[in-house]
Amino acid sequence: MDNIELFQGILRFNVPTMIINCLLILLFLYDWYRLYKRTGMSLDYWTMTMCLTYFLPFLIIYPFSSSIFNVMSVGDNIFLIQDTINIAYYIFLLGYASMYFGRYIFDRSKYNTVLNKVFIRPIKSTLSKYFLACVKSVYTSTILFLIYFVSLIAILLFARSTGTTDVRGIFQANPAIRALYNFVLILSSVVSLLLISRIFQFNRRFDKICLFLFFIITIFIGARAYLAQPIINLFAFYVFIKQKGKINLVKVFSIGFVVLFLGVGLNMLRSGELSISGLASGFAEQIFFGNSYSDLRDFAWVYGYWDKSLLFGKTYLAAFISFVPSFLSDFRTEWAAGKFTATTVGFDPLEHPGLRPGLFGESYFNFGLLGVIAVGTLLGYAYRYVDFHLKAAAYQNNRLNGIAAVVSTMFIFNLTITSGFFSLYVFLVVLIFGIWVTKALKILSK
Repeated sequence: MDNIELFQGILRFNVPTMIINCLLILLFLYDWYRLYKRTGMSLDYWTMTMCLTYFLPFLIIYPFSSSIFNVMSVGDNIFLIQDTINIAYYIFLLGYASMYFGRYIFDRSKYNTVLNKVFIRPIKSTLSKYFLACVKSVYTSTILFLIYFVSLIAILLFARSTGTTDVRGIFQANPAIRALYNFVLILSSVVSLLLISRIFQFNRRFDKICLFLFFIITIFIGARAYLAQPIINLFAFYVFIKQKGKINLVKVFSIGFVVLFLGVGLNMLRSGELSISGLASGFAEQIFFGNSYSDLRDFAWVYGYWDKSLLFGKTYLAAFISFVPSFLSDFRTEWAAGKFTATTVGFDPLEHPGLRPGLFGESYFNFGLLGVIAVGTLLGYAYRYVDFHLKAAAYQNNRLNGIAAVVSTMFIFNLTITSGFFSLYVFLVVLIFGIWVTKALKILSK
């Protein structure tokens, strides 16, 4: 009886919805098998991305999302979440179905679409152009790496002078210096992508040494995502470009499990609570009931408190003008996505950065179901766009075209959660600055 009660506590779901969920799991596996038989690739960009954004955080996590065990993360709000979780599920399901429609549009029309002309081509002719110029210049990539290295050392020394080991916490708690920390985080993304791209295109030892040093120093930055993302990129490009998608999936899942396990261990080590028993239980808690895969739960949480008045693009406009300093724009400060989610559930936005309402939460709060369909379609088109270019790059000498496709779709990717939209502007400024400094040094050296 105790085991049954424990099982009922761990899982909580609506039976008809759970039946649909199980059918969707089978459909996802069938879609992977169909693509595998057609291409011979056991893993491609589309499948991996959908696994990380749809299969794991939505289909697999659903029966855990409103379990009473979530009380450790959301407190008494779990009872509100239990009332809204199934509504959230079907809103998200509409978004994911739209992603498959977006894939269909690309397969049918390729580049001859409004989606490509409006949302991808302008980014390709600017951001991707500068990105390729920086990748092809060893001087530019090295200069940006050195700037990142010096900036990170300065941040660590400043945090040490305050007597704390929580680097992220000390900067996030102080708005006056928070922008500097966020800039270094974005700079780390630019530098890692440049180095990884150079390794796959030129395969030079110097770039490999720089990337190794990058991983060592980034451990101390205090933000796991900015260490995990380059690792995922490195592994993904290796599979898609070097291995042409042919890889043992058992090894992939094993590596993924180890990375997740180490991530939880690193978090516990940082808090000074590392132990074998704690690591095992902490792993399960973080994955199923923590904040690592909580998009569906957090959307249900915000939805439950929301007054159901559509924002009609306010958080998007706030994101588009994120280059304007917050003290100069009351609108940006008032309608930033993070502040909206934080204040909606009753948090102080000065102390809490906000909740993550998933890929389709922000579009729903702004434009309802039409917003969900629009963002889902765009996202599916972009995923397939990148997938197509990476598959082509695997059989070409110019592998940069495949990686540059990721850069070309950054605008679309940032439409899902606009809190990081500022990174798109910083990405562009950093690349232009790197090119300018390189040209200036060449002129001075003559």
